[in-house]
Amino acid sequence: MMIFFTDNDIDRLIEDDVPAGDMTTALLDIAGKRGSISLFARNEMIVCCTEEAVHLYKKVGLEVDFSVASGTKLQPGDKLLEAKGEASAIHLIWRTGTAMIEFASGIADRTRQLVESARKENPSVAVAGTRKHPPFVKKMALKALMAGGGVPHRTGLSDTILIFREHLLFTGGYEKLPEVISGIKEKMKERKIVVEAHTMEEALNAAKSGAHAVQLDKMPPEIFTECAGKCRAINQDICMIAAGSVNNTNVALYAKAGADVLVTSWMYFAPPADIKVEIIHLNHT
Repeated sequence: MMIFFTDNDIDRLIEDDVPAGDMTTALLDIAGKRGSISLFARNEMIVCCTEEAVHLYKKVGLEVDFSVASGTKLQPGDKLLEAKGEASAIHLIWRTGTAMIEFASGIADRTRQLVESARKENPSVAVAGTRKHPPFVKKMALKALMAGGGVPHRTGLSDTILIFREHLLFTGGYEKLPEVISGIKEKMKERKIVVEAHTMEEALNAAKSGAHAVQLDKMPPEIFTECAGKCRAINQDICMIAAGSVNNTNVALYAKAGADVLVTSWMYFAPPADIKVEIIHLNHT
C-alpha cells in the first residue's frame, strides 16, 4: 500500500508554520544568500517520510542532492537528506521537515522493534497498527507503520467488517451472532468478518457462528493459547487476533501463544527519532 500525500498536504505543513512569512529571516535580510542543509541520524533508526520532506524542500525551491528511502535502516552518523538553495527557503522548512521525519521515524523504529520481537517466536505473525493514532496524522502514522514492517489493521471504518460487543447490544448479543453473520455474508460476499470477543465463551460463539476471524481483547497469553486451539478445532482456517495492551513487554508472548495477528497502537506514541541538522553558508553557487 502506498500512502499518497497531496500538494495540499505539503502546503498545509508550510502554512501551519509560516502563516504570514518568516519574520526573523526577513529582518536579518538573508534572502538571496545560498546555503545547504543536511540531515544525519544521531542514533540507529528506521527512517520515514523522507519522500515528503523532499516534496516539502522542492516546494520552496530547494535542489535536493541526496535522500534515502523510507524504511531504510540507518546507523549513527548516516546522512538521510541533503539539499541546497536560497537561505531563506532553508530556514522556511528546516524545522517542519525535520520534525516530520523525526516523528514518523520514531513510529517506524518502534514498529520494527515489535516486528522483530514477535517474529523471533512466530515468523509468520503480522503486527498491525490500529486506527487509534493521534488525530490529523493518519497518513504519516500509516506510512511510518509500514516503513517499520507493520501493516494497517484498519485504515478506517470503511474498509473492514469488525463487530464489537457494542454493536451487538443493538442486534441481540452474541446469541444472535449466527443470524447477524449470515446476513452480512449474504450482503457482502467477498469480505471477511471479524468479531471481537472478551471471553472464551464469546470467542467460541463467534467461531461457531461463521466468523472468519476472532479478535481477543486483553486476553492473557496463556488463556489465548487455549482459546485459539478451541477456535481452530471448530474452523482450522480461522484467524486469531490478539488485541488490547499489546506492547514491547508482551508482543513475543502473544506471538508464541499462537496469534496470527497482533493489533496495537503502541508504536504511534513513540518518542521522535533524533536527527542532527547541519546548515552551511555557501559563498558560491
